[in-house]
Amino acid sequence: MILFSLFGIPAFALAAFGLERWFSPRPAQGLEGREEDRPVIRPPYWQLLWGALYAVPCWFLLRPLGRIFPESYRPFWLYLHLLGRDHLFQAGFLALALFSFLRTAGLRRLAFFAAGYLSLLGLGAALAARGMQDAYELFLLPSLRMSALLLLPFLFARARDSSGLRSAASLVLFVLVPLAGALTAFLYARSFQLWAAACALALFGGALACLPYLRDTR
Repeated sequence: MILFSLFGIPAFALAAFGLERWFSPRPAQGLEGREEDRPVIRPPYWQLLWGALYAVPCWFLLRPLGRIFPESYRPFWLYLHLLGRDHLFQAGFLALALFSFLRTAGLRRLAFFAAGYLSLLGLGAALAARGMQDAYELFLLPSLRMSALLLLPFLFARARDSSGLRSAASLVLFVLVPLAGALTAFLYARSFQLWAAACALALFGGALACLPYLRDTR
């Protein structure tokens, strides 16, 4: 079971990008015999490494930041604790990269960067966990990071490449992704496991719906 929390995120990223390439349009019929005329679309694998390297300093900053909201049994403070520990600052550091040195990158490059970043964070969290892990840490949290891997780059690209209400709506949804992840953690902590699973499944379905839009090559 711990293998899912250790390697589930990078495995999902590779499967998602492989599926996206499989569904991508093939070269025109007239170009099949001319190798030099076929469009060559190389996945930006170096962005995976770049995202993983970016995650290293973020990991050391996330540990103290995750303790800003102390653990509590009161509902509101419990939600804030789970938000700060597992979702808010992780998404915040990714947003910092997207809105700064990756602001002109194409959607596929953004998604590969997010895959490297979240894969290393997930691996580090699984290795640093102590004691018996529950279903949230073993399954729900990795699945929420898988959803964020596609949703956050997609929503950022939509906000950047559009204007007006569409851009504002994309930014609002971008903010809602970590908030919804914390809601999933909160529901699980309050023993509403079915609702937590439904929330995680809804986010995962939204992430899979982003796959057909990863075809740009900027």
